[in-house]
Amino acid sequence: MTIFNKVSLVDQNILTNTVSKILPINYDKININILENFYYNNVQNKNEDSYLKYYYNIDHEKNVIWLGDYIRDHYRLKFNKTPLLLFKAGIVITQGDQINYHQHIDEYNLENSPDISAIVVSKVGDKPNYIEFEYDQGRKKHMKYRKLLNQKELIIFNSEIKHCITKNYNHEPTLLLSFKFQLV
Repeated sequence: MTIFNKVSLVDQNILTNTVSKILPINYDKININILENFYYNNVQNKNEDSYLKYYYNIDHEKNVIWLGDYIRDHYRLKFNKTPLLLFKAGIVITQGDQINYHQHIDEYNLENSPDISAIVVSKVGDKPNYIEFEYDQGRKKHMKYRKLLNQKELIIFNSEIKHCITKNYNHEPTLLLSFKFQLV
């Protein structure tokens, strides 16, 4: 006898893991890739009000490809859905900068918006830097979850979750890789 039928309307997740040491990723090459595009101002959006002013185009090189494949394959194993890469970028957060709350959904183009986003931490300083997530849970509004950014860590989350990167108090920049995927 069944008393209730459960219908989930929204399923939001934040998944974290360290990138496997078996994967021969050269983070120094990734950092050079990100910083070269930073120095050449190869920014994705020059609008001062856009969070994309911290997102830089990056070269399509093997370490970036391997990380994208790693995310795709591990997500597919865990959830039986295949992420299709839509977007990749390097993120540079210099001393004193932060990225304000934003999400990765294009409200004018929902059909082509990403389903999941991923951050790979390529370089962090000694002083802590965090990614913060803000979400709603029914009547509980503006709930927050804070995760310390650790080098070589992978963070996957639903693209509609608002998130920010806290202020960088280190002299050296925080360097991240950003990936956005649609699920097929």
